[in-house]
Amino acid sequence: MKHIVVRTSAAAILIFGVGANYAQDYPSKPIRFVTSAAGGGGDFTSRLVGQGFSSAFGQQVIVDNRPGAGGTIAVDVAVHAAPDGYTFIMADPSGSLPANVTLYPALKYDPRKDLTPVAIIGTTGAAVTVPSSTPPKTLKDLVELAKQKPGELTYVSVGNGTPGHLNGELFSRLVGIKAVHVPYRAMSNAVTDMVAGRVSFWIVPIPGLLQHVRAGEVRALAVAGDARSPDLPDVPTVAETGFGNFDASTTYALFGPAGTPKAITTRMYDEIKKALESPEVQEKLRKAGVEPKMGTPDQVTKMLAERTPQWAEVITSAGIRAEGR
Repeated sequence: MKHIVVRTSAAAILIFGVGANYAQDYPSKPIRFVTSAAGGGGDFTSRLVGQGFSSAFGQQVIVDNRPGAGGTIAVDVAVHAAPDGYTFIMADPSGSLPANVTLYPALKYDPRKDLTPVAIIGTTGAAVTVPSSTPPKTLKDLVELAKQKPGELTYVSVGNGTPGHLNGELFSRLVGIKAVHVPYRAMSNAVTDMVAGRVSFWIVPIPGLLQHVRAGEVRALAVAGDARSPDLPDVPTVAETGFGNFDASTTYALFGPAGTPKAITTRMYDEIKKALESPEVQEKLRKAGVEPKMGTPDQVTKMLAERTPQWAEVITSAGIRAEGR
């Protein structure tokens, strides 16, 4: 467990601004942001939001990293915290949060009931990629090759039950191919084998392989999202290639425990909205691989309602088990 104190600074004032009329009795003590492992888009976004809240509310924000079990440990901490506006969590309502309901049947919470959505803050796009040394030049080429060699192509993830695993399975179903899942324990090893052409394809967050795409070592065939990526403007979406809608993006949404007062979540939503209108904040997020994207609590609720049964079907029918189970 790692605690990091985010202190008020001139940069924080730039991010969120001061002067909103908040109730005088809130907050009267530090606010805690629970996250899973340190590093990555979710952790950075938590720090940025925490820094802004520290300025806006006049209290420290403590970023509390609780890694392990696919993020379920961090969510469990937030779910069972007092719903008093002093504990929040950044989680993905499109991927791990709804998928973990099925991956970890012993969970003592249901995110659809036990969390209060505050806002969507941004997304990290994903792409279907192949080693540049392999034949496919388009997504159609990859699908045709896989159909010619059923069960021979391999796709990468960084562990059983991870988003890469689930998205690889979902993609294979969408385009009607059979491919073999190859889980890696370390991202660096997966990247090495991808660049060397030892695996067939990887549905990966764009920042993870962007430098290798730009270096010509990896080829991005399609963006797995609802729009093209600013980092890959010439790469079509999966839908544009004719294979239907497929979104493997990571969504960063802020939640409180169920029962968190609406007055508090509304104020936080308003502060986040102001922040995402700032060019400074947009630049900070994009440099971290996060595309600013404001979303409402209702959109988060809808996402959880749709994705939970979707992932349940994929996980159950494919017999996917999370590591450690």
